Amino acid sequence: MASLAVLIAGTTVAAHATPMACRQRLLPPAREATGPRAITARDIIELRDFGRIDSVAAGMAPFTISPDGRYAAIALRRGDVDANSYCFGIAVIELDRANGITLVDAGGEFIPSVNDIRGVPAIPNGLPLTPTPLWSRDGKSIVYLRRDRGITQVWRATLDGEPARPLTNLQTDALSLEWSDDRRRLLVATRPSLHAAGATIEREGQRGYHFDARFWTLFEAKPRPRLPLPEQISELDPDAGTLRALTSEEAKRLRSAPEPQRPAGAIQFARSPTGNRAWTAPEEPGQIFSPAKLHIEAGGKALLCPPEICARRIAGIWWDKDDELLILRGGGPDDAGLLRLYRWKVGEDHPRLVVSTAAALMSCTPWRDAMLCARETSRGPRTLVRLETRTGDTHILFDPNPEFSTLRLGTVERLNFRNARGMKSFGDLVLPPTHRPGQRHPLVITQYHSTGFLRGGTGDDYPIFLLAQHGFAVLSFQKPTNLPNVERARDINELQRLKVENWAERRAILSALEAAVDAAIAGGAIDRDRIGLTGMSDGASTTQFALLNSNRFRAAAISSCCDEPSVLFTVGPAYRDAALAWGYPKQSDDGRAFWKPVSLAQNAARLRVPLLIQVPEAEYRLSLETVSALEQHGAPVDMYVFPGEYHVKVQPAHRLAVHERAVGWFEFWLRGTVSNRASLAQEVARWEALRNAIQQPERPSATIPRP
Repeated sequence: MASLAVLIAGTTVAAHATPMACRQRLLPPAREATGPRAITARDIIELRDFGRIDSVAAGMAPFTISPDGRYAAIALRRGDVDANSYCFGIAVIELDRANGITLVDAGGEFIPSVNDIRGVPAIPNGLPLTPTPLWSRDGKSIVYLRRDRGITQVWRATLDGEPARPLTNLQTDALSLEWSDDRRRLLVATRPSLHAAGATIEREGQRGYHFDARFWTLFEAKPRPRLPLPEQISELDPDAGTLRALTSEEAKRLRSAPEPQRPAGAIQFARSPTGNRAWTAPEEPGQIFSPAKLHIEAGGKALLCPPEICARRIAGIWWDKDDELLILRGGGPDDAGLLRLYRWKVGEDHPRLVVSTAAALMSCTPWRDAMLCARETSRGPRTLVRLETRTGDTHILFDPNPEFSTLRLGTVERLNFRNARGMKSFGDLVLPPTHRPGQRHPLVITQYHSTGFLRGGTGDDYPIFLLAQHGFAVLSFQKPTNLPNVERARDINELQRLKVENWAERRAILSALEAAVDAAIAGGAIDRDRIGLTGMSDGASTTQFALLNSNRFRAAAISSCCDEPSVLFTVGPAYRDAALAWGYPKQSDDGRAFWKPVSLAQNAARLRVPLLIQVPEAEYRLSLETVSALEQHGAPVDMYVFPGEYHVKVQPAHRLAVHERAVGWFEFWLRGTVSNRASLAQEVARWEALRNAIQQPERPSATIPRP
């Protein structure tokens, strides 16, 4: 949805029943010499993970290094399908011994991540909050956030084998944790104002809630507190266990170490021991998507860096001990998804390319004479690696999932293409592990990012290697960057208005998607008459648009639905007012021309592409106009709603159902085969009824003329 991609919406997911069982599940097994076997849905759902679920190069690090450089601390998690729960633990990794791991704590509950959206506070998004464990100054203990009985507290674990214990007894959630600039005190963020405002709203309910912009009607029938609701920063003495609320000035002083040489507006900043500086800063500070340019100063003089290296997409900058600058850049659609590490010696004319890689490198941190990075490949989940900054070689220091190497996976080929506007992008084509030359397979497309491990597309609902195991070719599609005029937008309303004007963004993405399909077909392994399309969030919006503006797709599955006229009242007044500012027509105005290219409801009479919808409880209301119209006109649609889920579905049992149903759906519609899984028996009966219904007298094609 041009707009619904911003509806990132936490969940209540239990922890595993016993810490001992969790310890067994979290500790990686020893590598065994077993033969390759087929991948299953559980292999993906029950992976051991650490850090954020995305694979962006920058952002909060998923690990921290001990003061003596011997250890790294990570927060491990692992799903359990049978218990529909997660195990959580704090692990210490020995960096001088391959796969040396000690669990210093196991237990706790899923910590939901929330966002303030359009003036409405603390909207859950379904994702886990993944705060990084922090080392004490002496390296003998680790502090971190852990949730028990519905409240997130600060905990400490030591390396001497003593049991971990909580340091706080808060009545509201600890939201973040950091050391003060002198690393002697812990700074804990809470939001007691949210809790107090919630109590006021409960009292308001005794006389009825006034309906106004506080409502987020998408998932609840009561208002949210009004913003602003500032955080409270408190100082925690980890030894005494005392907590003292700080004034805003005290908090500001303690949270940021003074950096007198950091330029104003700098996003990233690095200073060498001799005083040389490097930093990134927006070229146009007034633009919300302004490219961030790299500036370098050595010996008090500015160095001219080639624009193809320094103009944008700088993921990291560091000075090493020899006063050479390391630059990590790329990874986006314009770079074919490649990350490049450069080394620039002061005095030389240009940086030297050290390595170019399609792997995702995350949160690289200087360590000894190398870098410590989290790393994912297209065929391998996240590991902790040593990156040699002079050669680009990587060495695995910790692999949480050694069993994954025994799975039989399909081949992966990187494809590069341009849309009709000339905008670059890329995708990864995965073929079945049993593929033989000359074979042609039905194709399933996942969206809308294709960096790092190819798990299941954005939202992880369409398991790529599992689909390949079932005989499908899978194209993991990376959508292109923003349109040039969109990048120049100065506020979110202008940005969205430019995107939805004549549905320009959807047309650009669909053009790239069709170019990706052409590139895949050109390889000779794709059956062009059997192509399925999937998507979640922005990818679901592209699928919605594609079903009405392309005739290439024979089946579709989405995890969010849908952008329709009813969005003006389904989400809430604040969202309605924003959408009107973007150019959505008012209710009762004649909006047919606006909605015709994108509304499935308005085109329901001619849509005959089978559509599977699997949505979270918190968003299913957005689907009602679409599904009702499709059902009224006999279109083949099948929808499922998952309780207790928000934007991203995370409950392991739900993920298993989503994966199995998605595979079964495409087997039925693209291969003409019926799953033998007993769990899909009712679904297959419904699908057969849908197929019989659309095999009745022909109806007009789903394709509508393009403007």
